[in-house]
Amino acid sequence: MKFFTRNLIKGKDSFFVVTRDGRRIEEKNYATKAEAQYRADALYVMLKKWDPQSLDKIAIVQTSTPYKIF
Repeated sequence: MKFFTRNLIKGKDSFFVVTRDGRRIEEKNYATKAEAQYRADALYVMLKKWDPQSLDKIAIVQTSTPYKIF
């Protein structure tokens, strides 16, 4: 699982977004990396059964502008 940072702005709160192939998997923004990691692990288990080729495309993105990640 990959971890990226994008658009971090000093003085603004940062959020964590779980993505698959560069796209958000849901509208929820996570406040901590642990929460995002828990959700990404659940996604990994599901994809392992249904789409094993896309397991390496799961990522967690830390950002100050979470809705700019489509």
